[in-house]
Amino acid sequence: MSSACSRSALVHALTTIALLGLACPSSDFENPDTRPIGSLEDLSSLPDRDDLNILFILVDTLRADRMSAYGYERETTPSLEYFARTGIRFDEHWAQSSWTKTSMASLWTSLYPARTEVLNHRDVIAPAAELPAEILSAAGFATAGIWRNGWVAPNFGFGQGFEVYMTPTGQQAPSTMRRPTGAGRIDGTDIDLVFSAIEFMRANGDRRWFLYLHMMDLHQYITTPEHALFGSTYSDAYDNSVRWTDKQVEMILTELHALDLAKKTLVVLVSDHGEAFGEHGSEGHARNVHSEVVRTPFILIPPFLMKTGIIVPFPTQNIDVWPTLYDLIGVAGPDQMDGTSLLPLLLERRTAPNQNLTISHLDRTWGQKDRDPIPVVGIRDGAYRLIHDSQSPDRDLLFDLDADPGEFEDVASSFRGIVAALRARADAYLAQTSPWEGGAPEIELDDMHLRQLRALGYSIED
Repeated sequence: MSSACSRSALVHALTTIALLGLACPSSDFENPDTRPIGSLEDLSSLPDRDDLNILFILVDTLRADRMSAYGYERETTPSLEYFARTGIRFDEHWAQSSWTKTSMASLWTSLYPARTEVLNHRDVIAPAAELPAEILSAAGFATAGIWRNGWVAPNFGFGQGFEVYMTPTGQQAPSTMRRPTGAGRIDGTDIDLVFSAIEFMRANGDRRWFLYLHMMDLHQYITTPEHALFGSTYSDAYDNSVRWTDKQVEMILTELHALDLAKKTLVVLVSDHGEAFGEHGSEGHARNVHSEVVRTPFILIPPFLMKTGIIVPFPTQNIDVWPTLYDLIGVAGPDQMDGTSLLPLLLERRTAPNQNLTISHLDRTWGQKDRDPIPVVGIRDGAYRLIHDSQSPDRDLLFDLDADPGEFEDVASSFRGIVAALRARADAYLAQTSPWEGGAPEIELDDMHLRQLRALGYSIED
């Protein structure tokens, strides 16, 4: 470390907004941190730099509340805990769906699912959409995506703008690898992705780049005996895999520092959705939009080390991630974005008009062919979150997230006015359409693609 960490907590408060600072602790990231010392205010100078890279790490199926970096009692993410405490952690972050393709379409376009219209297994991102790789490529960035989830394959439109968009070569997994019976199975492990990422960074150190990594071992609950610290239940296996995944992320960040690139790289860690363990009667994801499947992490690691890290306690969403990154690198984003840059929130303690609003959306028929949509929508405004399921349109659920963050007690009967207001907003949201002429195209999936997607553990109609 280049300087000792302060032990005092920093609290900024102005009107209705607060950024809570935590003194940075010791951590399991034992490699030298090569970033210069900086502060929150130094974010304002980043748009003037012409050397910043973006390392965009997406860990599939990662629940924020299962990370020690977010306060979980088990030490599942010791390395990310360090980086969260020397960077910025968004504490109330929400994904736009509990299923990868819908969620990722919203993440890349900064549009809600009703507007991307990517809701079914055959839907494709509209070719007219401007995705980050296209925008950054035009701005002079080398662009590469390394992915292991078939829902973000190029045939679904996710490769737009990438010079290189590839799955890493699947090597023989180490014999000590553990994978629970029944977990989805795809070739290789995230070790393959880590090696490919390191190769890219070594080869492009003299260029400005954007590297997207989509990690999948957690989706399959993969771990090793060394990281299997927390028991043998299905839920324990998930935590063990989170610990394993943290180690893979550490390997990538260690190389970033060893190459002396950390001082000119913005690192982002997010997820597409979480995972359920029976909290609301189901396991896995892509079945509902309760908090356990849509509360995800967002950690921003700046190209400088903050002696006092920042926790942002206000609601943010995946659609806000790219508007924020565009602002930080000084590049204009698309004209059509539902998300909002969080830079004013960070620098000016100023909330956006809809800062307390979050929306998550799942079509219950996403895996079925030629079926009418059955949307289920979770819409939050302030402390209250409504879940409207068009399969049961007369029974909306309402939760007070301040008192009940796990969404176990339905209080709809006590707050009918709030239910009516949020239901009206949900109806208005569902009436929205794509900004692109023709909306989202559809494709027919051949047997090979269907087999690959079913290997992830999904049931999909031919």
